[in-house]
Amino acid sequence: MTETQNDSNVYYMVTRLSTDLGDPRLLRLLKAEANERDTSVKDVLTRALEAYFADRLETKALAKLAESSFTEWDDPRDSEYDRL
Repeated sequence: MTETQNDSNVYYMVTRLSTDLGDPRLLRLLKAEANERDTSVKDVLTRALEAYFADRLETKALAKLAESSFTEWDDPRDSEYDRL
């Protein structure tokens, strides 16, 4: 990793990722998407990863919120219905 400065004088760490996609079709799709958007494969991957993790974080936050609402419904008297 190396430290780099962008146009806004913000420093960030540059990292490199190397992986075998395991499926040549994925590489073709990545290249086709980059070509269609007139951008790089790196940009397509970065945007896809950002979207994926944003969705995951939102899903986890919603699950945690839902979990807390279920504790409000936790009533010991409900065990009477469980016996029916």
